Amino acid sequence: MPTITMKKADGTSTIVDLGDTIDVIMSVREWARVANLGYSTAKRLMAHGDGPLKTVLSRGRIGIAVSSHNAWVRDRTRD
Repeated sequence: MPTITMKKADGTSTIVDLGDTIDVIMSVREWARVANLGYSTAKRLMAHGDGPLKTVLSRGRIGIAVSSHNAWVRDRTRD
């Protein structure tokens, strides 16, 4: 299963398993890494509505749920 390393405010890091038991919310930068995209490419996809569904965390801050990423990948998968 894929994992991401998340940095905490105190400077330590934790590894999060992106399994399907919890719907983890990633920042756009984290999502870009998981999707193997550059940050600017990820932002451009999001701005043009070509990225996964966004989760509004607060005014001016969005995230990407792992389930949204997985659906986005399935929708883009071709034979």
